[in-house]
Amino acid sequence: MTRNRQALQNCAIVTTILGVVFVIFPDIDLFVSGLFHSEVTGFWIADVSLVNHLRETIWVLILLVFALALILLVRANVFGSSSHSLKNVWEVAVLTYLLGPALLVDAILKSYWGRARPSTIIEFGGTLEFSPAFVISTQCSTNCSFVSGEGSGATAFFITIILVMRNQTPSRFGQAIQYVAAIIASLGMVLRILMGRHFLSDTILAALFVTLITLGLLQFRRYRELRLF
Repeated sequence: MTRNRQALQNCAIVTTILGVVFVIFPDIDLFVSGLFHSEVTGFWIADVSLVNHLRETIWVLILLVFALALILLVRANVFGSSSHSLKNVWEVAVLTYLLGPALLVDAILKSYWGRARPSTIIEFGGTLEFSPAFVISTQCSTNCSFVSGEGSGATAFFITIILVMRNQTPSRFGQAIQYVAAIIASLGMVLRILMGRHFLSDTILAALFVTLITLGLLQFRRYRELRLF
């Protein structure tokens, strides 16, 4: 069994287990979000300008990496300027962004699942009802909480960096770049919880869904030689 196939199986198992945990114990989400909520100031971190600038910067980086991957993929197809392996990296990266954050998360889950965001539910001073992960609700009509769009984007960003670093000639800065990418992606996901925009389950499941998509793509013969883990 290849590493990618084993990783796909492990990721599917982890996703299933955590999904069951969040459904059976929905108070986990309320507890974690409650750590960053004040009855007086609400999710006060969301009002800190530095935090908002940091969040916007991370989002721009996520989009820039997607744009760069798309440009390099087009360039490789038009001019044949990349190695076969690196061309496949750009393909998987672009497909990960499109199938994960764009299609599954934004177009389907966030548009139709109806889960209210933490800052809008009764428990945290809002008017909407809390619903557990995986439970379809009618509390939100568009751009809803389940799952995290920026969490999925941060995961696609990190996966792209990992694919590039692990499928080309080793660089003296490769390890450092991967660590920096991990910090940026993690920070982007954590900020959404701190700001009361997403629950813990929204963020974790977004990351797992996108990872499953990438690992699924790597099962195709065309991409089997690529390393992610």
